[in-house]
Amino acid sequence: MSNTEPGVTIDGRVDVEYHWSAGIAGSKFFTELRENGKIMGTKCPECKRVLVPPRIFCEECFVDTDEWVEVSTSGEILTFAESYFGLQGQRLEEPWYIGIIKLDGADGGLFHRIVKGESEIAIGGRVEAVLEDERKGHIMDIVNFRTV
Repeated sequence: MSNTEPGVTIDGRVDVEYHWSAGIAGSKFFTELRENGKIMGTKCPECKRVLVPPRIFCEECFVDTDEWVEVSTSGEILTFAESYFGLQGQRLEEPWYIGIIKLDGADGGLFHRIVKGESEIAIGGRVEAVLEDERKGHIMDIVNFRTV
């Protein structure tokens, strides 16, 4: 085959099921979310930052973070993007939004879907988490963040 001839295209799909440990911090985070509808972070004893998502050590101070703190389910949009393409690449009539949410009482943010509620989606805009009624213990227990 010369460099000017098109290559062969093969259509197919490979589904791979996998499981992994959420670790100490992730396990407590998802258990609290599932059981109590609470969003938890870990607090650094040195710099006092509240890490959400939680970590077992502060990546700035390099010390263990074994104090757990409940943070709000409301927060502020730090950044966001809109897309007119669905998850399968299909063109959408209306856009969907994803962004980083800094929850009240936390340092850092969660990357999640944002939907328009009472106000427009904007950097600095306020949002609140919408939780599943029957939670399973994973990040999609937070359905989305709705503007308020």
